[in-house]
Amino acid sequence: MTFSVEEILKATGGRLLQGKERMLFKGVSTDSRTLCEGDLFVALKGVRFDGHHFAIEALEKRAAGVVIEEDRAGDIRWDGYQSKAIIAVKSSLRALGDLARDRRRKYRTPVVALTGSNGKTTTKEMIAACLRTTFPVLKTEGNLNNLIGLPLTLLKLTEKERVAVLEMGMNVHGEVRRLTEIAEPDVGLITNIQEAHLEGMGDLEKIKKEKGELFRRMRQDGSIIVNQDDPRVVDLAQSFLGQKISYGIERPADVTAREIRLRGDQGTSFRFVSEGEEAEIHLPLFGRHLVLNALSALATASLFGIKLERAKEALEDFKPFPMRMELLLLGGGIHLINDAYNANPRSMEHALETLTEMKEKGRAIAVLGDMLELGDFTEEAHRNLGKKIVELSIDLLIALGEEAALVVDSAIQHGLKPEKAFIAEDHGEAVFLLKQMMREGDWILIKGSRGMAMEKIVRGLSERRSRRDALSSPLSSS
Repeated sequence: MTFSVEEILKATGGRLLQGKERMLFKGVSTDSRTLCEGDLFVALKGVRFDGHHFAIEALEKRAAGVVIEEDRAGDIRWDGYQSKAIIAVKSSLRALGDLARDRRRKYRTPVVALTGSNGKTTTKEMIAACLRTTFPVLKTEGNLNNLIGLPLTLLKLTEKERVAVLEMGMNVHGEVRRLTEIAEPDVGLITNIQEAHLEGMGDLEKIKKEKGELFRRMRQDGSIIVNQDDPRVVDLAQSFLGQKISYGIERPADVTAREIRLRGDQGTSFRFVSEGEEAEIHLPLFGRHLVLNALSALATASLFGIKLERAKEALEDFKPFPMRMELLLLGGGIHLINDAYNANPRSMEHALETLTEMKEKGRAIAVLGDMLELGDFTEEAHRNLGKKIVELSIDLLIALGEEAALVVDSAIQHGLKPEKAFIAEDHGEAVFLLKQMMREGDWILIKGSRGMAMEKIVRGLSERRSRRDALSSPLSSS
């Protein structure tokens, strides 16, 4: 992977302040702490940082050149770095995206792009796992799905990869549109459209419009994978002119699942049905909603000609991400579902439904943090959560955060006994309460928005498990 100054100037419309057009870079970095020798450092400006402050440091760490913004060109002294390339652009963030798009066009590798309110990362990983059974795949690592992460992923593209799978996040207006411009997807997928990031977007219709930019802006001779169970996604798909493959459980679709069964700590099983093909698939994951993710991956795999047997094997070997419906055993027959990575109203509902389905004869204990970034919908969403807890017959509730009282009050109003509902002041108190109430056979769900750091509760309970295991070990001192 090399980039020439000439290529960069052409892709970005930049101006060469210093250096020669034939100079080459081995890679692109936006972090002076991790760049490698010969990299091009792109100085990005953010709310909490300004990469221009680290431009000289990047050169000292043997970067071969830097990209800076025109209005900062006179602020930095380049004395002693005459052998380095200095490129000025109007916007360094836009230049990063333009450079990534140029890379994507150079190799013409098919791109699968997906966005949505819930399940993006799990779906991306499932798709990549299925495709990797047959092709070399480039994929978004972790959740590097924004205007920085997606371009940096595309800039790793080489002639070796046969397909790229890219996740697209959305925190600001126009983000999905710009990401689609950069990636120029051949295949598009919107997992679902739910209440998430309402604080920044305004309302659900605006979220729908923003997410819909993927279908509107991608190439119209491509293909889209349509969640038939989400009416908003179906509506967005109506105007797409290219190929459509639908998947769903509740409504008729090209790819569907029947006989869905939650098998306790063994995972989830279902019968896959599509155009005469059928297969029994056993996911090592927990929750009916994850079957939809698997169906979208199977639909995408079929589009690339992946044999069902290979895709099935990939899904059955799939490893869940930490803090995403991750099942932990605390001993004494106590199961902990760690879904602490994030939360919004729909994902909270899915997790609670899974908890009640999996508990069997045990008690269902929900330990819930605030759902953040809901704007004017915050109060209603947390009151609805309290109501849902009662509807699903959750046995015990511990709520944490500024909206905890709303959840607890609503749950009590709808029938949960007051002695079954608790407000924890912090993570430590939540752990203390759990340790007092847990008993054999319990199933515990830990979930909240990323900013609530609910994994601290998981760690507190896991330390309990580690100490108990050490005491019961035959290697322990008597």
